[in-house]
Amino acid sequence: MIPRIALLVLTFGVHITHAQDWVVNFNNNVVTDPNRYVTVFGTATRLTGTNFMAVLLYGANASSLTANPFPAPFRAPGTASPGTWQGGDRTLTGMGNTPGTVITMRVDLFDINHFANYAAAVAGGGIFGVSSFFTYTIPAPPLAPGATDLQNFRGFDVDPIPEPATVSLAAVGALALWMAERQQRRIKTEFRK
Repeated sequence: MIPRIALLVLTFGVHITHAQDWVVNFNNNVVTDPNRYVTVFGTATRLTGTNFMAVLLYGANASSLTANPFPAPFRAPGTASPGTWQGGDRTLTGMGNTPGTVITMRVDLFDINHFANYAAAVAGGGIFGVSSFFTYTIPAPPLAPGATDLQNFRGFDVDPIPEPATVSLAAVGALALWMAERQQRRIKTEFRK
């Protein structure tokens, strides 16, 4: 009988610990700021493509950020909400749930076609978009509508990783130009003789 009680206490204790972590709504389409969109650098084009992943990083300060393990894909081309990702609830493990606690956050982007996950993208230098740091303050109950939304998030520009075919074509083009110029110099040199 004692082992069953210990098991119940252990199970209940683990449940309480998990319940103490705060949950936020990781979506930028619910943020009220008009500058909430992620855009392609140098254009007004809002980013789309389900291969692009947004990752929520959070911590007590900017030097202690932890990546939430569940990235959120951006919406498909042709969507009515370009520049936004398809997130959902994200648990801020280890941050507690004390009202007034200020949490520092950032959003990083990577391309899942080039890196299998966020850790691989970080290791391989594949983070092509990073938001500014922003804060979220755990609200006091009762929660108002939108209290778990990341209202301090601001959109940012990204410079998507070019497709390998684009890089290859650019290299072939550069090689062709170099060879043409070399040929021209040789012809001019022979003509002068």
